[in-house]
Amino acid sequence: MSIPLPPNPFPPSAFHAAYQRCLALEAEAPYVEVLQACPAPIVCARLLGHLLRLAPAGNGQSQLQREIAIAVDNVELMRLAGNYLNHFIRAFKRSSGPTPQPSEHPSRPSSEDARQYSLALMNESTLDHRTARAAAKRRDNNRCMLTGDRDYQDGGVVWVDCVHIIPESTNRNIREEGKKQSHSASVWTILSMFADINILEELAGNRIHRLENIMSMEQGCHTAFDELVLWLKPVEVRSLDTYHTHASRPGVKEKRNIPDIVTFSTTTGFRLPNPTYLALHALCCEVAWMSGAAEYIMDIERRMDQTRVLAEDGSTADILSSALALV
Repeated sequence: MSIPLPPNPFPPSAFHAAYQRCLALEAEAPYVEVLQACPAPIVCARLLGHLLRLAPAGNGQSQLQREIAIAVDNVELMRLAGNYLNHFIRAFKRSSGPTPQPSEHPSRPSSEDARQYSLALMNESTLDHRTARAAAKRRDNNRCMLTGDRDYQDGGVVWVDCVHIIPESTNRNIREEGKKQSHSASVWTILSMFADINILEELAGNRIHRLENIMSMEQGCHTAFDELVLWLKPVEVRSLDTYHTHASRPGVKEKRNIPDIVTFSTTTGFRLPNPTYLALHALCCEVAWMSGAAEYIMDIERRMDQTRVLAEDGSTADILSSALALV
């Protein structure tokens, strides 16, 4: 369930005025017409409002404030929310489909795996999923970084996957021309806004497989992470690489034996997951669930799965247009 916007948290300022517009759209939502290929007005209002208040202070929050301020009416506000849904929330949300198969697992990562990864880092054009997976398994001692469970082919009882924090799909169309390239460029622009770093420079192309963007997770955690159900936020009073674990609903962590706090460490010298990348994923998850955007996306995917043939009377046209907007 989505969460209503709290009272305005900003002192009198441009941010206060922008947030008030979100509150106004939320209040008017029952009387505002739904735009095709956009979430309901109340979801749009909450998406923009929660994103504005939860975004870290900096360029991204300021840019969002300016975009809200220049929107001339509720229609433009809803289109703006649709843009952030398609190019931020959807950037992290795995599309519906079959459960991912276990990765190919060598019996145990070797020193040769580590050497290959080191060579790949020196020539990043050769870095790929395979070398990153092998290095991550070595870094994480063949265990899930959240539960500590050992990989099946190393004597454990679960499959441990190589998980990208910023998804591989973000790079998929960056070299193509036209609409798909424009979509990828929009995704990278928004990610860079909220990261306050040039994340495209860090992760474009084969660099998406850098170990700073890789985690080892057993398959249940992997699915929950990719579905925006599970995320991590840093524990400020503890040392670096210590995180609170969060879930979108009760029972998720308990079922997977995920502790409330995890600390990452390694004896290999390989780099651990980048907290900036994890913060982007966490921001996306929180806004998705607080706004109702996560349920909106899941509803579109569920209805598309159930609707094999579009009705001739056009009654399912809204499903198609919404689905196409999520591509």
